[in-house]
Amino acid sequence: MNLCFDTEVNNNITMNTKERFEQLKELELNARSDKERAKVQQEFDRLATEDPDGFEDAYIESARSTLHKAKRLKIKEQMHEVSEIVSMSYIAKTYFNKTKSWLSQRINELNVNGKPAQFTPEELEILNAAFQDISKKTGAFRVLI
Repeated sequence: MNLCFDTEVNNNITMNTKERFEQLKELELNARSDKERAKVQQEFDRLATEDPDGFEDAYIESARSTLHKAKRLKIKEQMHEVSEIVSMSYIAKTYFNKTKSWLSQRINELNVNGKPAQFTPEELEILNAAFQDISKKTGAFRVLI
């Protein structure tokens, strides 16, 4: 994919700072050479000069979004190994009174009603308590001979 820098960025004069910032971010991610990345960086610099407050807001929002995505990915990664050991259906039914699909939607942030499903802080507490409870049950389990 070639970087169509001039037509993608400069022709949309009505674009606000946040939209331009997001577009530049995408262009930077798709840049295939140092030259393309340098051009994008020049546009970032220009945007920061033109609207310092808007640029700062867009930058902070982008950082928060990235952190949020990283935290959610971390949940999914943490759940990967344990989901092969423990029945997710059991957890969903026993601790949430929900279906395995409901739990899977939250673990994988699948779209539900047009937005990614996520655990609430309370649901994360329940999930952690569920694993603690299962740990106690399995840790105390012994096969009698």
